[in-house]
Amino acid sequence: MSLPVMREINTPQGSLTVVRANASMAGEILRLLREAAQWMQDNGLTQWRPEQFKEKDILDYFSDREVYVAMNDGEAAGMFTLQFSDPQYWGKRNNESFAYLHRLAVGLPFRGAGLGSKLLEFAAWAAKMSGRGLRLDTIEHNVKLNRYYQTQGFRYMGTNDVGGGRLVNLYEKIESTEDRDAIRLQYFDKSDFDCLRQWSVSPEFLKQWAGPSLHFPIEDEELRKYIAGSNRPAESDKMIYSAVHVSTGAVIGHISLAAIDRDNGHARIGRVVLDPEFRGRGFARRMMGETMRIGFDGLELHRLTLGVYDFNTPAVRAYEALGFRREGEQLEAARFGDRYVNQIEMAMLDREWKAKKPQL
Repeated sequence: MSLPVMREINTPQGSLTVVRANASMAGEILRLLREAAQWMQDNGLTQWRPEQFKEKDILDYFSDREVYVAMNDGEAAGMFTLQFSDPQYWGKRNNESFAYLHRLAVGLPFRGAGLGSKLLEFAAWAAKMSGRGLRLDTIEHNVKLNRYYQTQGFRYMGTNDVGGGRLVNLYEKIESTEDRDAIRLQYFDKSDFDCLRQWSVSPEFLKQWAGPSLHFPIEDEELRKYIAGSNRPAESDKMIYSAVHVSTGAVIGHISLAAIDRDNGHARIGRVVLDPEFRGRGFARRMMGETMRIGFDGLELHRLTLGVYDFNTPAVRAYEALGFRREGEQLEAARFGDRYVNQIEMAMLDREWKAKKPQL
């Protein structure tokens, strides 16, 4: 069997060759997919079932999509497919200027070796060679897997029911840029707890950015309760993010969308804080802009609100520059030391976002 060599990729377990597969490899592909599905079942995941994969279905792949396989000494170590339209999963968001990745699977001997990341990089390269961006979907309720795709540079675009109440989250690869200040958002989890502790240097500063929701000094148990039930776009009442500086990989900030009311299309941006080393450089504006995009475009909300203490004039000016309007003021809403301060209430509507979005 002779297959065209496409590209070499390096892993801790050696160099692999990614090739464009043909129907002669259907058996190897079927083995990989069933193996991955069995691993999911063994680990309590319901995204795939071994019995759903049949050789006839695999053979059909070669007529409606491109199939890529990573080879290791003649054995298939991992795979994925690309198709160039995906109305079933993307619905009204479907766009044929993107390649859509499905069936990403890694053989058991290569799990934990970074092969999945390498295949995602290859898929983005292959899509770019055809003049397209890269999109994928993943099951909505698997928060850990969603966070993995976020760490790989994919941004949330929405959630769709693909039939029978099966919800998937939609992701789009963030295009590479020369912008050294680019950020991405990924779900906040226990690996980020220490960052919040380090940034919250006093009870007063913690109260300034978190209000009464967290207490000084921040304990792990409080943060575990904070993230419990979060980060499911279809049902959680809060989405909680860490901001990552793309060029260094450092976690530099924290932000949340809370009090999500899907019936009325409302949510509240809050708990905005930056690593002190990154303040005053426009990163908070970038964090806010991406959170607003998630709220208005991803979750399709109608209205976002926030509150800011009146003494925090830089934040007030920044929110106004983003397009938030003052709606009122809660008098003496919080106590700092021996004085009470007012809380300014601000809001933005979806139609105002659409007008402001091109500038952000």
